[in-house]
Amino acid sequence: DGGRNVDYIGQTRECIACERHFLLTGLEETGLTVLPGAANFLCFFAGAPLYEKLLERGILIRDCSDYRGMGQGWYRVAVRTRRENEILLEEIKEVIG
Repeated sequence: DGGRNVDYIGQTRECIACERHFLLTGLEETGLTVLPGAANFLCFFAGAPLYEKLLERGILIRDCSDYRGMGQGWYRVAVRTRRENEILLEEIKEVIG
């Protein structure tokens, strides 16, 4: 049914927008610089090396050091469920201490 698909898409967008705001706010409260945007992922800068430390904890984030205009310390994370976003924020806080 086309109506159900439209409802599902709307609910999904709303959920992503809500979780995106939650994750963005959490990253900023941790002291990280987050780039503005509207995608279902966030790019941010951390002064501490995060990729390897989070990988050791079972969390994979994208190292953006090879992106044009970025460099060492830039990362990208997907907007996920509330619990997954909470876990990511908790682990980042522990890693950067």
